[in-house]
Amino acid sequence: MRTARKLLVGLGIGLAFVSIASVFALVYLSRLNAVVRHLAFDPVPGSAAIASVAKNFNEYRVLQVSSLSAAESQGPALIRKAADIERDLKAYDATITQRDDRQRFTELVALWSNYRGLPGRPEKVAEEINALLTTMIDWNRLEGVRSTEAADAATLAASATVIAMLVAALILSALAFHFNRTVERPINALAETARAVALGNLDVRATVDGPLEVAHVAHELNRMLEARALADAKARMLNAALEESRDQLQRLTARLLQAREEERAKVAREIHDVLGQTLTAFKMDVGWISRRLNDDTTATRAKLVSMVTLIDDAVVAVRRMASDLRPGVLDDLGLAAALEWQAQEFEQRSGISCRLHASVGHAAIDPLVSTAMFRIFQEALANVARHSRASTVTVTLERRDIDLVLELRDDGVGITNAEATSARSIGLVGMRERAQLVGGRFGITGAAGAGTTVRVQVPLQETGSP
Repeated sequence: MRTARKLLVGLGIGLAFVSIASVFALVYLSRLNAVVRHLAFDPVPGSAAIASVAKNFNEYRVLQVSSLSAAESQGPALIRKAADIERDLKAYDATITQRDDRQRFTELVALWSNYRGLPGRPEKVAEEINALLTTMIDWNRLEGVRSTEAADAATLAASATVIAMLVAALILSALAFHFNRTVERPINALAETARAVALGNLDVRATVDGPLEVAHVAHELNRMLEARALADAKARMLNAALEESRDQLQRLTARLLQAREEERAKVAREIHDVLGQTLTAFKMDVGWISRRLNDDTTATRAKLVSMVTLIDDAVVAVRRMASDLRPGVLDDLGLAAALEWQAQEFEQRSGISCRLHASVGHAAIDPLVSTAMFRIFQEALANVARHSRASTVTVTLERRDIDLVLELRDDGVGITNAEATSARSIGLVGMRERAQLVGGRFGITGAAGAGTTVRVQVPLQETGSP
């Protein structure tokens, strides 16, 4: 964002300024340290040496005058004093830093050499040496003043640098505070809003504040959240309508299945009662006719015996059809007896061993639950006979807490995941739908070579017609 870039550039320039000012401050402070050390240990370079030269030169002249007036030789004393002057000149030479000072020193050395080389007392040269020494002492005094002024200037420069650094620090602090108020806080608020949205809180809204770019982002984020909330509201309405349609379809399916079961029961009763009674009466009439025939009507009697056999077969077929439509044992003896009867019928028709373990006894079970369980059991056995190539089927019916659980296992080839979840398998869809209609859960699993397991779990308290 432009504002953030400007602030960062300003911070960078401020830091560069502080760095440069720090370098200058170090330089000035170093110079100030040198001046202070010099003022403390050697206020004026060479001042002590040149003063010593002037003192020794005057003493040297005094010795010369004394030796001439007393007519005595002062040779050793003059030699020692001349050596002292030579020593002081060398010491002063080591302190010279200015060109003018160097010229004066060269002139002084030449005058001193000339003075020592002349016989007697060359007063003119001595006066020149004294005048030059006076000039050099005055110059050194001025040099001390200049050193003090340099120290003051260095102190002022260092102070100005430190003040500039303090001002720069205050400016940087103000920029940081301004950045915090105008950029960082709005950005942190946007981040908090984004985290709340990520956690699922779609009612939160960002505060439109800060620089133009940040406010624009917050505005767009709020627009996105408004659009998302509107879309979620529409989705909830559609889901509610879909759920209502699903409930209506489920109730319709339940009503159709119930009507189908009622129709089956009605047809089974009609077949069993009407057609069975008619066949029984027909058999009795045939027996009555057979008893009244003459003994010489052998062929007719044999025909009547054949008719009785056909009538018996028809009665058996009628009873089987009535049981298939609606087994009376389910209504009369309950679910456990009906499953046991169906297991025996399956074993007789298919040759597959079917073992049932029921632990619910004769407990009263809602008719809708009993019918759903029985029809699922019938469909599962039909699938075993058609697809599993199994030799044994094990069935358990038990009550677990408040649920009724029916589990069927075979030792066949095993159903695949694709087959178990396929919507094209009408039998599996029907079993799953029957379980859902009574509030239960249906599951089927299998493994290659390990058989298939069908499991139905239905809450016993959920009874009644939809």
